[in-house]
Amino acid sequence: MYTPEWLIKFAQDVAGSIVMSPTHGNVIQRYRKKYGMTQKQLSELMNLRRETISRIEGGMVNPTINFIRNFSCILSITEAVRAYRAQDKEIEFPFFDRIAKEFEIPRDKLDQILGIALEEVKI
Repeated sequence: MYTPEWLIKFAQDVAGSIVMSPTHGNVIQRYRKKYGMTQKQLSELMNLRRETISRIEGGMVNPTINFIRNFSCILSITEAVRAYRAQDKEIEFPFFDRIAKEFEIPRDKLDQILGIALEEVKI
């Protein structure tokens, strides 16, 4: 297993905070904004329509367990990029690729996540 324990814990904490909140959508929206993603970007990463993300965040639709799992994995990779950049480390694609495989994130989605994370860090 390549994924650092702290990153697995982060994913679990994100998922748990969504599941345990009476307002799942609000928690998802706060995380999405905190990690610099638009609804459109998240919808593309999740293979959903932007309107579906809006409905989930608005509380009109409850997120599925699969949605929560994928969402927490996406945020975990974004958090790892932040941690690397905070330590002035280079982004090593093979490292993130192995983590993405363990999180069952396809390579094309990893490219998108890294792009969003690196763009967000520059702001």
